Amino acid sequence: MSARSTSLLLLLLVSTLLSGCWDRTEINDMAFILTSAIDLEKDGKIRYTVMLPLPGQMGGATGGGGGGGSNGGKSYYIDSEVGETYRECHMKLQKRMSRRMFLAHRRTILVGEDLARQGIRELFDTVPRSPESRMTTFLVVTKGKAYDMMNSTPKFEHFPSEAIRELIKSKSVMDINFKDFGISLSLPGADPVAVYMDVKDSEQGVESSKEVELKGYAQFRHDKMVGTLENDAAMGLSIINGQKMISHSITLQMGDGQIMSARIYEALTNINTKLINQKLEYDIALNIKATLMEDTSHYDLSQTKNILLVEDGISKKVKSAVQDVINQSLKNNVDSCEFGNFLWRAYPGEWKSQFEKNWPESLKDAKFNIQVQSQLTDTGLIFDNVTRERITQ
Repeated sequence: MSARSTSLLLLLLVSTLLSGCWDRTEINDMAFILTSAIDLEKDGKIRYTVMLPLPGQMGGATGGGGGGGSNGGKSYYIDSEVGETYRECHMKLQKRMSRRMFLAHRRTILVGEDLARQGIRELFDTVPRSPESRMTTFLVVTKGKAYDMMNSTPKFEHFPSEAIRELIKSKSVMDINFKDFGISLSLPGADPVAVYMDVKDSEQGVESSKEVELKGYAQFRHDKMVGTLENDAAMGLSIINGQKMISHSITLQMGDGQIMSARIYEALTNINTKLINQKLEYDIALNIKATLMEDTSHYDLSQTKNILLVEDGISKKVKSAVQDVINQSLKNNVDSCEFGNFLWRAYPGEWKSQFEKNWPESLKDAKFNIQVQSQLTDTGLIFDNVTRERITQ
């Protein structure tokens, strides 16, 4: 073979590597799903709703505030469809969109309460099966219909989906995603929970708005929602399930009807499981760190004895919150605190032979010893209010 022929052959071979991205998808041909909402219709079918950003309405300097959009227009588009399966709904929506819907940027999935109570087993098939879906997507159960939350109008964010995500990451609740929920489903002696949210009308504002509000947690038995944990019970679950860095404000009722406000910012939990004469017992040790936020009492906080009184008040409040979540779990016949998993780890044989079959019913016979040690690490920039007369305690 001549040198010329060899050169031509090499040129042809090299040219096959320069064919470019023949299967490329241009960004202008994609529609990024920010969040999905899934609801149960009266006829048993599924309503699937998506939120998509509108690039043409996301301009720079003239952009508006929350509910966002330039020149007053919304910077997102919401559409929904009804079908037998999630995929069927998705494909129906795709037929009327000029861009291909892309799931990899979806941060949250909202599930309406009616569907959550019926069961979300199918959701754990369609989400992991798609290579575009992320298991780090946050799972949220909404009070009422999930698509109503999509139509909220938070003032601080361009997209309702972003307000939802930021609230979940605020340390007021555990940031539970699909992976966390799935792990809880597979653990022996544990029932999953999901973040529970609602839409609340703003009060006494110049312009009314529908704001997203954290309510607490939705309790599940297997894949079906059976109850909720709100207020102190929600705080108790965050603490007992080992959320170390938290942010919970509490109100303390001190002596003579005086009130203080404190913020718990760190919690360390240790749970020890014991079987004594085949009787189940849990020793729950909690170490709490808090800062004082407001003081309407007359305590002189420069005195150690008064600091100890405040710390005792914090301990009592936390103990009550933990007891609330235990009582609520027993009432709904679920193990949201994962006590069964602690039992399985400590006594795998006894768990298999004695407790597994009747769990969590067996939890009702257990004894719970709750010990709380609180530390007030910061009283703020003052010890006492200078406008009132100091009263020595």
